[in-house]
Amino acid sequence: MRVRMRRSYVRTRAVATSVRGRLTILATSLLALALALAAAIMLYVLYQSLLNSADAATSARAHEVATAIAAEGVAQLDDSSLVLSENLDVIQVIDTQGRVLVSNPSTHTTALTPPIEPGTQRTFDGACFPGCPTEYRATALGITTASGDATVVVGTAEGPMIDVVVTVASLLCVLFPLILLMLIFVTYYFVGRALRPVEHIRAEVAEITHGDLSKRVPVPNTNDEISTLATTMNEMLGGLEDARLRQLRFVGDASHELRSPLMTLVGLLDLSRTTRDPIDPTTVEEILLPEAQRLQAMVADLLLLARADERGVPLRFVDVDLDEIVNREAERSEALTEHQVRANITPIRVRGDIEMLTRAVRNLADNAVRHTRSTVTFDMSVDTDAAVGHISIIDDGPGIADPDKARVFDRFVRLDTDRERSSGGSGLGLPIVAEIVRAHHGSLNVSDTPGGGATVTIVLPIETD
Repeated sequence: MRVRMRRSYVRTRAVATSVRGRLTILATSLLALALALAAAIMLYVLYQSLLNSADAATSARAHEVATAIAAEGVAQLDDSSLVLSENLDVIQVIDTQGRVLVSNPSTHTTALTPPIEPGTQRTFDGACFPGCPTEYRATALGITTASGDATVVVGTAEGPMIDVVVTVASLLCVLFPLILLMLIFVTYYFVGRALRPVEHIRAEVAEITHGDLSKRVPVPNTNDEISTLATTMNEMLGGLEDARLRQLRFVGDASHELRSPLMTLVGLLDLSRTTRDPIDPTTVEEILLPEAQRLQAMVADLLLLARADERGVPLRFVDVDLDEIVNREAERSEALTEHQVRANITPIRVRGDIEMLTRAVRNLADNAVRHTRSTVTFDMSVDTDAAVGHISIIDDGPGIADPDKARVFDRFVRLDTDRERSSGGSGLGLPIVAEIVRAHHGSLNVSDTPGGGATVTIVLPIETD
């Protein structure tokens, strides 16, 4: 018995905490409040309407009796003026001392209300005869007759009016719960139908998270928030699929790149351990140290890109003279290569991280030196109208094909794999440049060099006075 009660409690709690259950409870509560308020207003208006009708009937008969008395006197009052009706239960004429002169029913020998001044009219609520529990709503009209002042009193019993209000209230107490029950059923049913696509989406997403990210959730043809949710969910799944594929590709490429220097280092160390021969300084200088430095640089690049993916490239903003950075990198490139290096320097100042901007220019310069045939050109210019500065690194090498211009800044992309690997490239230099420029709110452009080659241009916002 306890187990069944526990299961019933759990099911009830699950329904109450579900969106379907909460919406049903909310709709029912709001309607119950609205019905209760409507019932109260309806009963109040009904009661006031009954009172107004009673007051109109008693006031009309009081004036009719007063007119007859004024013309004929109390003694000559016609019995027709004292006839009771459905809405009139008591008609009396009393003098200034409260004595009953005329009464219908004749059994009431005491005045229903006290006398009032001639020319005035009052409404008495809850008036009653001594010893009688019946309460009346009465209209008293003070008049002047030939035989003296008098008061005409016409009353109607309040009990029937209250009975009508109680009857209507009883009907509402029966009808409104039926309306609420019908609302509960209708709301629960139609909310369930409306949320059925959400359950399908949930089930599909639950299956996708444990399997193939290429699947998509069904989009209902309802053109409402649920269809928008499904569309957004599919866009998110598409982004997750792309991110997962990029992650797998990145891990695979990184593993491949790290394997080569590691295999060289481990191979030479294992050979030394097996042969018990020390590694000669020439091998250390020409093989081990360059491979270790290459491995170190690659790990640093991977860490930088990982931090950029997580929260952006960390920057320390200061005033930076780009012309000094470009001039130093041009001199460095000239010292390290046999190719001709030219520089067209223009003073440009920006707000940025001097180390990161130096790294971006250096990576582009190293890439141009690796690909050029004879000349590398550093060119700077300023667009004052757009408030931007340009740094172009130009080579006269084989250039970049148009389909490759869109992916040249992707990670581990090599347009000439064998040559770049032999020259030490890892496919991370240009992606790092893209992240640095993006962090400085700039842009990168790749275009063809007239006569052959590639031109990579950094566009950065400059400080204006």
